[in-house]
Amino acid sequence: MPTLRDVGEFEALRRLTRRNPRGQGVVIGPGDDAAVLEPRAGRDLVATTDALVEGRHFLPAWLENGERGARLAAANLSDLAAMAATPRWALLSAGVRAEHDIDSLLALQDGLARALGAHGAVIAGGNLTAAEGPEWFALTLLGEVERGRMWTRRGARLGDLLVVTGFPGRAGAGCQLARTLEDQARRGEWQPLMDAWLRPSPRVTFAVALAMAGTVTAAIDVSDGVASDLAHLCEASGVGAEIDEESVDGDPWLERAARALGVPSLDLCLGASDDYELMLAIRPDGRSACEQVAAAHDLSIRFVGRITDAPGSMMMRARDGARRTIQAQGFDHFRR
Repeated sequence: MPTLRDVGEFEALRRLTRRNPRGQGVVIGPGDDAAVLEPRAGRDLVATTDALVEGRHFLPAWLENGERGARLAAANLSDLAAMAATPRWALLSAGVRAEHDIDSLLALQDGLARALGAHGAVIAGGNLTAAEGPEWFALTLLGEVERGRMWTRRGARLGDLLVVTGFPGRAGAGCQLARTLEDQARRGEWQPLMDAWLRPSPRVTFAVALAMAGTVTAAIDVSDGVASDLAHLCEASGVGAEIDEESVDGDPWLERAARALGVPSLDLCLGASDDYELMLAIRPDGRSACEQVAAAHDLSIRFVGRITDAPGSMMMRARDGARRTIQAQGFDHFRR
């Protein structure tokens, strides 16, 4: 297969850019010095960026090229979901070795484009550069939200209910299994956990639909871990939180992984993970609307606790009624 060294930078860019559809709102797309984009009237622009670094965010042996692109898309799409924004345009930058074959780079971009296209977004530009160490891929994703309807981490108030989508902790468990069991983790018995880690599903359509109900007071995407991201939401809103142990613990897949890894299942649920789920604070009278939207999108949600008026305090209410402090530990790029 031809490598980037064989074809050169400009031929590689030509092959990459000719595969991209123009997309609605793209006045000038790939091939010029910059993209020109046209937001819709009455919408605010929402921007996010995220990266995949080889060995840090993905293990090459566990992700095909197209899956790497899809996972990069998911990381950014989840950020927009947490703002209730509709994805529109993306800018892809890549730092790759000269020995990287061009077909695998095209496959990564195709996987990225498919994942973005499922939510109405297109690649509008980017950058390609050489790297000598670990390869990296960075995506900037732009979206729109109707003015006044955006979600933020601020706004949670005493008595609001806490809701999580999906099954937080599964992605982190899948990653730990891959590192601990290696090829044995590929067995079908671990498939739901490996899918959660390798093929996350950003909750964009659910978020955009739920925003119309006007019941969400604060939101954050759960990409670092439930405890860590809940702490961020509480800090931004100036509130505390209480979580019900029986609502967050008890996932049979996490319990199975916990036995294999020799750790408590609750630690897997609350600790460092990579789920790209959402945690929402909603008004108590919005519970029914939230359940209806989730059902319409065939999405599992759980009401796991409530907001308190003790700023910075995060408590766990155990099954026996005892209360203990939750430590805000999650993924940190610069700590073990």
